[in-house]
Amino acid sequence: MKSSSKAVVIVATSAFVLSQAYLASLVHALRPNIVVLQLTFSPHRYWEILDEWGEAGRALYRGHFSADFIHIGVFSLFGYLIARHGGLFDPGERAAASRFAVLLPVAGLFDLGENLLQFALLSGPVGADSVAIPLSALCSTVKWTLVGLFSWITARRVLKRLGLYSR
Repeated sequence: MKSSSKAVVIVATSAFVLSQAYLASLVHALRPNIVVLQLTFSPHRYWEILDEWGEAGRALYRGHFSADFIHIGVFSLFGYLIARHGGLFDPGERAAASRFAVLLPVAGLFDLGENLLQFALLSGPVGADSVAIPLSALCSTVKWTLVGLFSWITARRVLKRLGLYSR
């Protein structure tokens, strides 16, 4: 890996880690946690969780969106830069690297959809039996699946580079 690529990876990783840590610090007190809400397809359970959070929890949740919209750009760019400059792919694997490079940006688009649906739900009537709830959960499911796939591929590639994985 060239030193310029190493610098890009270090900066992108640092920005991602700081952004993720900041988001976690904003919503860490929510119980059930934010991921449970994100993956809730049932309108009844969705409103039940928001009720459990109380007004203070709902305010925390609403307040996290400004940082989360920025985080979408941060993690999308992070994924692209890791794929292109992280040394995870050999020169002959250009097509695989290109497919890998879009995983987090596509996850970011689903995260954006999820956030917009959540924001609309929080702005609308409380307790509404809205199709936006399962649509938001579907967006979140796709987002987390793509993030998991990105993480799994990255871990395998790093372990391979370190000689700890042979496939």
